[in-house]
Amino acid sequence: MKIFLTGIAGSGKTTVLAELQKHGYVVIDLDATGICRWKNIATGEVTEYGPDGRDQKWLNEHGWYCDIVILKKLLSCMREDKDVFVAGVVDNLEDVIREFDKVFLLVAPDNVVKERLSSRTHSHFGKKEDEQETILSWKPELIIKVKNFIEVDTSKTPHEAAEFILNKLEK
Repeated sequence: MKIFLTGIAGSGKTTVLAELQKHGYVVIDLDATGICRWKNIATGEVTEYGPDGRDQKWLNEHGWYCDIVILKKLLSCMREDKDVFVAGVVDNLEDVIREFDKVFLLVAPDNVVKERLSSRTHSHFGKKEDEQETILSWKPELIIKVKNFIEVDTSKTPHEAAEFILNKLEK
């Protein structure tokens, strides 16, 4: 089965993936694969985010997009008898989730998300306060884009979140 985990930045996608990997599952973090890129929404031009972050204007003009062709090729290489968990949040989410059998939406309270973003070490995205406010504003839009999902409260431990997901797969 192909399972997709999504949620705004700081919702716990990378942490839950690591926990699922401890259970022996195949996991793929879209942010770590190189198949997602920042693009100018108007021109489609690929650009870089930058270690110092970007302002609100830049964030409004750019999006984080997954290359669907490469994603399909990657998923086609997975064994059919193995579950694979893929995590990410991208602007072309509707196209991405079509490739998956189940979708989980990871959520946490705003204060938890802000704390995670401020203390993260694997990415500089979301460290600035204005970026955090923008990220939090994406939550309602994400819920609309995903539609059919199982919600996962990631304010609990990563182990509890992973167990919740695995239990939902068994049903």
